[in-house]
Amino acid sequence: MTEIDWVTADFLATFYGAVFITNIITHFIKDYMPEGLDKKIITLFVAIFVTLANRLIYAGISISNVYISIINSFLVAAAAIGNYDIIISKMKKRELLDQNKLAPKKEVSSNINLNEK
Repeated sequence: MTEIDWVTADFLATFYGAVFITNIITHFIKDYMPEGLDKKIITLFVAIFVTLANRLIYAGISISNVYISIINSFLVAAAAIGNYDIIISKMKKRELLDQNKLAPKKEVSSNINLNEK
């Protein structure tokens, strides 16, 4: 039987992998954060954690690795936020279309008599 690895360490070390795992982690923890904390800030912190973890695992600890990880985390967060916004906007459009299809049509009555005084 063939073993399937859905997410590998090599995949997580790529930009796409970092964006993917940032989206997944943010999706699951955002509801447990305080109401006043913006979702974009949560995404940025998750992206910093993901990129730092990747750098520390693959390249070791150094000031330059931490610096590059923080810079890269802004790119990862921007991509993750963009993905989330696109998905949510498409879902909202679909919901509106579904609601319009299910809503009963209102008939406009034109029984107005202009000759009445």
